[in-house]
Amino acid sequence: MNLGLSQKKSALGIFTKSHAKLENKGFERLHDYILQDQASKLLPTERVTNCLKKRIDKEKKRSVMFNEERQKAHWANVQRCGSIWSCPVCAKQVTEKRREELKKACAEWKNRGGVLRLLTLTNPHSSDTYLKGMIYAQRAALKRFFEGRLGRETLALLGRVHMVRSFEVTFGSNGWHPHFHILLFCENNDLSIQLESTFTCELLRAWQAACVKSGLPMPNEHGLDLRDGTYADKYVSKWGIENELTKGHIKKGRGDSFSAFDLLQLSVEDVEIHGKLASKLFQEFALTFKGQRQLVWSRGAKADLDIAEKSDEELAEETELTSILLTEVEKIVFDILKKYQKRHEYLVWLEDDYKNGCFGSGSAEYNLSLLIQKEIDTLESHEIDFMTYRGII
Repeated sequence: MNLGLSQKKSALGIFTKSHAKLENKGFERLHDYILQDQASKLLPTERVTNCLKKRIDKEKKRSVMFNEERQKAHWANVQRCGSIWSCPVCAKQVTEKRREELKKACAEWKNRGGVLRLLTLTNPHSSDTYLKGMIYAQRAALKRFFEGRLGRETLALLGRVHMVRSFEVTFGSNGWHPHFHILLFCENNDLSIQLESTFTCELLRAWQAACVKSGLPMPNEHGLDLRDGTYADKYVSKWGIENELTKGHIKKGRGDSFSAFDLLQLSVEDVEIHGKLASKLFQEFALTFKGQRQLVWSRGAKADLDIAEKSDEELAEETELTSILLTEVEKIVFDILKKYQKRHEYLVWLEDDYKNGCFGSGSAEYNLSLLIQKEIDTLESHEIDFMTYRGII
């Protein structure tokens, strides 16, 4: 299938049309699990393949826990890959934790009387440029921008003390579009509009020179954008995914622009986007960004702003201390849930039964029995005998 701009809405309907009414009933989490399965198919040698599937302790069963505060169930004794680039489930959890860190840092800085500014950097790109090569050149340009005399001195005049950098990438008619968003923590030097405009022009000159020296085309006047604290606050407030996927590779693309997880979703039907398969594009993205940090803090910023150092893997594996055990799950039952892509729905069934006071005799048991019967219909007699022996049927 070739996806043009007018076809995007219908192509996305493979997930959204038949489930539109479920969006307020946890469908977004179901969507994440389905996409995680798709990512596993496209990246069979990566950790996402075992995420929320393979056990941590093979001597123990997988279990389902319930968080009383959040009123949500989750899997326990399962590995988590912690990959924000290839796993929609881990990306959601880790990105939200990073947003909390960022909000805390911004609040602390403003309490000290400081101000925030948002700097965005980009450059011209074309459809025949490989993502890995472009990113390598952009990072070289960024290094020159910050270390060069003009950029360094202008940022000092702006009062820059700390900064936090994120790297966002979308794909469109002109190919990959990577760009930097940099949150500047500045001293409150009460710049005039005229002076701030002058500084913006100087920074643009520094960025243009850095790009050319790094082998990139020279950006035009839109290659650098500097906004005040109002825009910085708005950016930070959206740097998360509580209500919708709004950040970087996670957020929905606009127009004919597609985020990485847009590409993953479209890869289910292997849609062709501007002459390239969505599956190949997602693979290129995930392998290029493997091991990269989502946010890069300037040296000393976290310590100064009292932000703890935690890896993505640590954030993904954080145990919720207020959770209680709902049930343990036999391996053969989990395999059936995994086979029919019902890992998330099983959590929802258990959540509903627990809240409705019918735990142990409600929708979880009923729906699971239907799945098991569906599986039995595909089995040979000796396999049925084994399930009977294990007490599954």
